[in-house]
Amino acid sequence: MKGAVVALALPGAREWDFGDYPYGLEPLTLPVPGNDWLSDGTADTDLVDCYAGLADALRTGGLRTEPAAADDLEKLFWFRWIAGHHISFVIWRLLAGCLARLAEGDRDRWTTTAAAIEYVRAYSAMLIYTASSTQRIYNAVIRPSMYRLHSTFSGTWSADYPAVRSLFRARRAPKGVTVGGDALLREARLSHQIHLGVASKLVVDGRSLLQHLVDNPAAHQPRMWETVFDCYFLTARAPVTGHEVLSQFLRRCKAVVTDLATNGLYPAVADYDDFVPEELRTPDVLACERDLSDVVLRAAGLAVGAVRPAGRNERETEAVN
Repeated sequence: MKGAVVALALPGAREWDFGDYPYGLEPLTLPVPGNDWLSDGTADTDLVDCYAGLADALRTGGLRTEPAAADDLEKLFWFRWIAGHHISFVIWRLLAGCLARLAEGDRDRWTTTAAAIEYVRAYSAMLIYTASSTQRIYNAVIRPSMYRLHSTFSGTWSADYPAVRSLFRARRAPKGVTVGGDALLREARLSHQIHLGVASKLVVDGRSLLQHLVDNPAAHQPRMWETVFDCYFLTARAPVTGHEVLSQFLRRCKAVVTDLATNGLYPAVADYDDFVPEELRTPDVLACERDLSDVVLRAAGLAVGAVRPAGRNERETEAVN
């Protein structure tokens, strides 16, 4: 039980305290989908104070750990793959909460939409972060690990993804979005663009495992796929509180920004080729990449109520038809 208590606790503000060592991992515990885990008023002073300490440490250069050597790269990129996905899962839940409140007629629609925009940007940042592996390590270590678990492994199997799927299709503004809809859709389209660029960058033929079997689909879609997905990503489902979910979120955000402050997004000891897909060379993507640490930590600040969404852009206040 001690390990579980540690994994649900708030992080310290300075030294590495995630996992048992730098670039180690911890399991993520989430409630089942549909559980309104933020309804218990858990955006308390402990969470706000923790965020403030992390923001100050990042600003003053206090978030550092042991830099990864060339022999550590598989461990580093595996950490990024799992921890970055953990952050994405929590972001999906936070984003789903925003969309649900908007659909129910949230009185402060701009603030909620603005928060959703920032959560989508944070998810885009995590796509960039998890895709920072070299192509060699991705295809030798990460991609085979998914294939070994299931030959058509897919991110769409996540139990937390269906609540936000329609937004990422970016065809029209979600129900209840009457201001800021254009900006929200732009962020969703940028996320899709980054996803395509990541596939072009990392996957030899640019196709997902699921796409490889598109001509021979499974006869049925067993419900166990959600469990397979959680198992792969070290995710458990249990009745945890909002405070515990957000504590885990802060733990991972701290670990990620510490890694970035120490190693950079593209570690100097890694052997990258020169190929960068067109989708990843646009100004918006490069800005997200440049500001990655600030973006992810702001998402944590929004989640715990320590910061408010970015200021309203008057050009985005027109009602969406």
